[in-house]
Amino acid sequence: MAALWLFGAEQVWAQSRDLAGGSSLVFQTLAMLDAWMPALLVTWLVVGVLAWRWLPRRQTAVLYGSQRSVGVPLSVAAGCLLVFAMLAWVVVYPEHAGHARLMAADAGAQQWAQDHVSPPMRELLHVLTAAGDVRWLVVLVLLVAGWLALGAQWPALWAWVFFIGLNGLVVRLLKNLLDRARPEVLHEMLTSGASFPSGHTSGAVVVYGLLWLVLRGRLAPAASRALAWLCGALVATIALSRILLQAHFASDVLAGALLGLAWCALAAMVLARGERAN
Repeated sequence: MAALWLFGAEQVWAQSRDLAGGSSLVFQTLAMLDAWMPALLVTWLVVGVLAWRWLPRRQTAVLYGSQRSVGVPLSVAAGCLLVFAMLAWVVVYPEHAGHARLMAADAGAQQWAQDHVSPPMRELLHVLTAAGDVRWLVVLVLLVAGWLALGAQWPALWAWVFFIGLNGLVVRLLKNLLDRARPEVLHEMLTSGASFPSGHTSGAVVVYGLLWLVLRGRLAPAASRALAWLCGALVATIALSRILLQAHFASDVLAGALLGLAWCALAAMVLARGERAN
């Protein structure tokens, strides 16, 4: 995986100024599907529930220990979604008492990035932020899905595919509904959709968070901790890069992180329940 990431990073470095590349095609496709997002989301939920009910139950799910209480991940998911809803309310409604303070904080972060991020650092950030790019994440999702399918790890495969897909659809729908404008300074970045929430950040949290959950049961404790730190560092780097590149406001990034964490917690909860059924 490290070799694949390095290869992707080299490609992004070479094409960082080529705005007519693969991302442009992906973003155009997403824009064409925007009108269908509500129907796609409902269809995804229905198909996901049916697929879960049809999963074979003879094997033990691998994402979460059966001895763990589902109350913890459920509380985490509910808390993240509640804070996200409050943050969205403050962002969208100027009449809210906290709107001006939040806008000032976002503007302060934008100004700091404008004043302190040099052009060479910006080039490096373009490479680092590619770890959350949709093209690379799709490759990673397909590789892990294939590996789980070959191992007949059906509950893990279901959680991996369902929650990553759910995140993508929900984020796109929220972008269309809330329609927050992007920062004015994008430094020649190619972006898709509105600003709130950050799709790069939510996607990184879901994909790398679920990657750790999938692998942790197969690794030694020390290796599991190392993978957790690596995934956490990747997520933090991607999130910070979105602010420093001025592709998103800081509140967009926070919202994306909250959504991603909620989906990871729900994945852990669902699979913990599946283990109890076994």
